[in-house]
Amino acid sequence: MPELPEVESFRKGIDPIALDKEISKITIHDDYILKMPTKKFKEALIGKKFTRTERRGKYLFIHFDSKNLMLHFAMSGTVKYYTNPKNEPEYSKIQIEFKNGDYLAIVSVRKLGRVDIVDNISKYAKQNEIGPDALGIKLEEFITIMENKKRSYAKTALMDQSAISGIGNEYSDEILYQANIYPKTKISDLNTSTIETLYEAMVEVLNTAIDLNIKNTKFPDDYLMPHRDKDDNCPKCGSGIKRYEISSRHGFYCPQCQSE
Repeated sequence: MPELPEVESFRKGIDPIALDKEISKITIHDDYILKMPTKKFKEALIGKKFTRTERRGKYLFIHFDSKNLMLHFAMSGTVKYYTNPKNEPEYSKIQIEFKNGDYLAIVSVRKLGRVDIVDNISKYAKQNEIGPDALGIKLEEFITIMENKKRSYAKTALMDQSAISGIGNEYSDEILYQANIYPKTKISDLNTSTIETLYEAMVEVLNTAIDLNIKNTKFPDDYLMPHRDKDDNCPKCGSGIKRYEISSRHGFYCPQCQSE
């Protein structure tokens, strides 16, 4: 599932290739992910130009005129840019054609994504309980958020999109691994120093992942990501990686480095 780093790489990929180009045509192959009438969607975009992009957690907003094209990628969505219509990707749901002959496809494999046009991003975020972006908060705000989540498990607190937006199953595991925190530790059991370590790990992991996504390179071997398998071993201590379940999600951790 695209989390904050993947959506940020989508955003940075769109900036140099899709901005300031007039939209000439919209082709909708499947309106299931479109959360507004097809006719209104086309009327709002055709003849317009995208001017800038903004991300809030796992949501991508592409600005045009005084509105924003909102994209949420759910489990397996992405965006693809191409210059030959024959290269339209499989599972393309919406194709945007620019006047210069280039194309941008909104792809969704499982039909779980969402596409809409919104007027005000802050208002939309409030209405949909989208919390502050994980990379947009300072340490003091993070500490306050964690204090408000003191009854939650560390894993659950990081994944609560209304508290901090952008972190999902895989990156919450990685952040906790780098901070040496057992996923089912209650926030109330973490002291201020450990919460600061958790914040630092969050910022480091997310920024590293963004950089790796853009460069299309693999995670360092001392990350949990390459070892997310119960038959693999911890790259730091050599202990066997364990699988666990929390809130109907399956995750991985090292029982030695992240002891209970």
